[in-house]
Amino acid sequence: MIAYFRGRTRLWAAGGLWGGILLAAFDVYAAVVTYIPQYAVRNDFRLMYGAALAGLRDGYPHLYDLAAQKAAVEGLGPGFYWSPFLNPAPLAWLATPLTLLPFGIAIWLWTAVLVGAAGLAWWLAAPGSGVARYAHLALFLGLFPTAFGLMVGQPAALVAAAVALTWWLASRRHDVAAGLVLSVIVIKPQLALLVPVCLLVAGRTRLFVAWAVAVGVMAAITLVMLGGEGVQRYRDVLALAAQWDITRRYAVAGPLGLGPQTYAVQAVVLAVAVAAAWRQRGADLGYPIATGLVASLLFTPYVGFQDFAMLVLAGWLVVRAGATAPQVAILVLGYAMLELALLVLAVPILLAEAALLAALAWPAVRQPGELNPQPVTARSTP
Repeated sequence: MIAYFRGRTRLWAAGGLWGGILLAAFDVYAAVVTYIPQYAVRNDFRLMYGAALAGLRDGYPHLYDLAAQKAAVEGLGPGFYWSPFLNPAPLAWLATPLTLLPFGIAIWLWTAVLVGAAGLAWWLAAPGSGVARYAHLALFLGLFPTAFGLMVGQPAALVAAAVALTWWLASRRHDVAAGLVLSVIVIKPQLALLVPVCLLVAGRTRLFVAWAVAVGVMAAITLVMLGGEGVQRYRDVLALAAQWDITRRYAVAGPLGLGPQTYAVQAVVLAVAVAAAWRQRGADLGYPIATGLVASLLFTPYVGFQDFAMLVLAGWLVVRAGATAPQVAILVLGYAMLELALLVLAVPILLAEAALLAALAWPAVRQPGELNPQPVTARSTP
């Protein structure tokens, strides 16, 4: 009987590997045909690079000066079109050293960093061993939102790597180091906004304090560098972005619109996430982190298509923690929806996210080692 189930596991792993390879091959084909010829002028790294240039040339209070950003981006060459840089200042800090390089070199270096970050997230967090682990890698890279995020230079892979490394360190009780690493999420905070909250409620106080101190230091530095004028510009930019449909298309605010109804849903999401994290105290650390990731994408008013890559990381952590049958079913169905996100659109995906959050909140939570007694490593399943 054991040999039978092992055989079926190997069969599923091989199927996942080949399925992921085929999906990744399609992504590469789509990129070559439709995207790579305009890679430089369409990659969002141009906005980070342009914002960093604006801060260097005109002074940091002009980091969110739309006229200065526009001049910097369009000054990169013909065909470069501009849109506002909306991310917090630490992302511009990451791009600043790359302004020492010609844009054509800097953009490829940035792409290499993102691909390496995606690989690190997989190496640390993906469950299984052998073919099964490589199947997870192929399915991760084959997922169109993941591939699209890498193609357009979005920092989601960096956030995923930071959260995966946080889990890896915290699982070994290096809570202070884990909290410092988790502070990297400030470059795109909406992707993991509730992860620190869930970790605090789950009892990882030292981790939360380390995260809060690191974020507080970054916030203080940002305020000093921007000054009152720069802060007001950033508030104006965020207010402008809140009116764009594209920033809300896959968020709860997309189908519901802005208003009390969305705030009510956000309150419910926060309450469920906190209740789930409280029940997960003492359980496998993957539970509160996965809960925080899923809840973050339901809570935030800004969700991009490429941000769904974070749900793969959440799925890995749930599987490592010992996923229940309903959770596995939601993860499989959710993966199919994400692959077809451009056709499925927001509502079914939001419902699947809500179902996963509910499944993380109420079923029995396994204690660490109850299902998988082996020690957790980056190479083996716990």
